[in-house]
Amino acid sequence: MIERLIIKFGIVFGVLAFPTLFRKPSAKIWIPLYLCNCIVNYLFDMALVKTKKVMYPIRFLPKIFKINVVYDFLVCPFLSVWYCQSTYNSKLSGLIIKLLVFGIPQAIYEVFLERKTDALKFKGNWRWFHSFFLVFVVKIISRCTFRRLKFFFR
Repeated sequence: MIERLIIKFGIVFGVLAFPTLFRKPSAKIWIPLYLCNCIVNYLFDMALVKTKKVMYPIRFLPKIFKINVVYDFLVCPFLSVWYCQSTYNSKLSGLIIKLLVFGIPQAIYEVFLERKTDALKFKGNWRWFHSFFLVFVVKIISRCTFRRLKFFFR
């Protein structure tokens, strides 16, 4: 039951967060960044599902997707965009602090899902710290993509 509630909350979150893609300085940066982050999430999640390291017993549209599309396309991309928006003019120390501020709660959420619900299951040798590390990797990839987009759309 809680799994269905989490999925519905993720969908509502994604819909309500959509206007943040049009935040200043430019939607020309945030929308492509959002789409790039969706692709990165999809690729990582597909690799993890195909290698049977992660499984989603309860998910949105289970007959179509083996991945968690709500998290990969609605929740995580917005968190990455917000990370980049909050670090728009930050120096390295600010990047690292905000990486921790955005990454730690997201990683804890994934660990909570794995331990307390049937929405996510780690398999084989995949452990919580791998997931924790991957959250930070995705944020760093987003930030690097953001730098390129920022340069490109000047």
